[in-house]
Amino acid sequence: MTLSQVVEQEINRSPFVSEAMHAGIVNVSSLARLLQAEIERKMKEPVSIGAIGMAIKRLPLNPVEQLDKSISSFMKQLGDINVRSNLADFTFRNSATLLKSQSSLLAYLEEDKSHFYSSCKGVHETTLICSDSLGTKVKEIFAKEVAITSRHNLAAVSVKLPPANLDTYGVYYIILKKLAWKGINLVEVLSTSHEITLIVSDDDVQETFAIILGLKNG
Repeated sequence: MTLSQVVEQEINRSPFVSEAMHAGIVNVSSLARLLQAEIERKMKEPVSIGAIGMAIKRLPLNPVEQLDKSISSFMKQLGDINVRSNLADFTFRNSATLLKSQSSLLAYLEEDKSHFYSSCKGVHETTLICSDSLGTKVKEIFAKEVAITSRHNLAAVSVKLPPANLDTYGVYYIILKKLAWKGINLVEVLSTSHEITLIVSDDDVQETFAIILGLKNG
C-alpha cells in the first residue's frame, strides 16, 4: 500500500476526524504525529510527520459528505419532540433496600399517573428523575437511603427516533455535539431503543428544543 492509501485508511476509521478536518478545526501536524506510529507499523518503515501531513492534506473529503447525507436523512425521520418542565433529579447510593423504596414510589405513582418519572441504575448509584412536585414524597420514601445529590428546576426534551437508530452510527454524536457547541449542559441523558430524553436546566430547554427541531427540519 502507498502512504496515501494507509493515511486514508486510518482517517476513514473515524469519519468524525474527517468532519473535524473539513471544518478546519484539526491541526494537521498534531494529527500526523498521532497517526505516525500506526502508519509506520503498516508501512514497515520510518515515515516523517511532514510526509504524513502532506498525505492528510491531499485526502478527499468524501467520508464527510457521506456522513452528512446519512445523518441528514436520518434526522428528517425524527418523530415527535415532547417537552416536560418542572422536574427534579435525585441520586441515591445503591443499597439492598433501594429497589424496595423505588417500588413504594411506583405504587404511589399508580394512583396519580400525571407525574413524570424515570430512573437510571448505575453500578454504585441510582438516579430518579421525576416531577418536582414529588420531591417531598421522594424524600419521605427514601428517607433511610443515602442521598448523594439532588437538582431542581429541570426540564426534559424527549425525541422519538426512527427504527434505523439501531443501525445508524453517529446519531447521538451529532445531537450532543450541537448542544455542546451551544454551551448547553446536559444534566442527564436517558435512552431506550427508539427514544432519547435530554435532561437540561429550565433555562436551556427552549434552545435545546430549537436545536432538535432544527436537526429534524434539516
